[in-house]
Formats: sequence, C-alpha cells, structure tokens
Amino acid sequence: MENRSRKARNTARTAMIVTAMLLAPALGLSEVEGQQAPVVLHTSTEQIPLKAYAEMMRVGTLRLASGSSRDIPTVTDVSYFRCSLTGWSPKGVLVSSEELFTSEYAERRLLPVSIRPLAVSTVAARAADLEKPERLTALGTAVKAPEGGDQLYFFLILSSGDLTRYYPFRIATPKQ
Repeated sequence: MENRSRKARNTARTAMIVTAMLLAPALGLSEVEGQQAPVVLHTSTEQIPLKAYAEMMRVGTLRLASGSSRDIPTVTDVSYFRCSLTGWSPKGVLVSSEELFTSEYAERRLLPVSIRPLAVSTVAARAADLEKPERLTALGTAVKAPEGGDQLYFFLILSSGDLTRYYPFRIATPKQ
C-alpha cells in the first residue's frame, strides 16, 4: 500500500516537472530575469547586444567563431559600448572592409577607446572617431571600402590575457 502511494507521488511530481518545463518557454521564463547581454552597443536611440564575435586566424584573417553574418548589426550611429564580461577589457576598435575575412592583406585601422568603469566588472568604452561622420568617410577611404552600403566593418576588440575577440558591427554610411 505504501509502495503504491509513493509511486503515485513520484508520478505526480514527474508530471508537474514536465508540465513546468513545457510551459516555461511559452510564459517567457526561459531566460533569467534581468540578465543582460555581456557586450552591448549603445546608439542614440537603442541598445543592441553584440552576439557574434570573430577570432584572428594564423594567416591574418578573421573568422566568425560565434554567431553568423546575420548576427552582425548595422547601425546609423554609435555612442558607446557596455562590456560586462568578467576578465575581458576593451582594447580598441578595428576598422576594415569585408576583405578582412578572406585576405591577410586587407587594409585595417585601429582606433583607440577610452574606458570608464560603471560597476565592479562592467565598463563603458567610447571611440570618439566613431561619432564623426567625416571621420567615418575618411576611414572607409583608408581601408578601401566602397562608398555607401555596408561593406565597412568595425570590430570592438576585447582581450583577456592571451585570448582576443573581435565583436563586429557596421555603421551605415550614405553615398556622397
């Protein structure tokens, strides 16, 4: 008798757990409340998480290590970046054309960033050159990217000791 009631309780518990697991995504409970993306690009109007990142290959090209080309956002302006990856710090912004993914001879420029602590493991990084449209045009010319469109790539560089990640994004520049 006692064995039957224990079996009935276990069956009821299992049914409740399975029901909770099936309902959690429908109720939007699959993510931890308040959890934010570790790398966020702030524009004048929105906050865009940078999901994809690339790594430098031995031959000098970049390869997307996480995410896909669909995860690379195109924005109209950049205010600053919020980085909350513990142990990783922003080192600069790399500017290049799409050629960087295929050729080690692709032109590239490195922009400095200023860093301001926001919390224990969160910093804000700002690249002043990204805020000036005339500077963006000059950078596009320097790296031999076609005018207009979205062939000009920017990479926020984060480093943690020997590891380096390049978080890509594009800034839409109108044809002149």
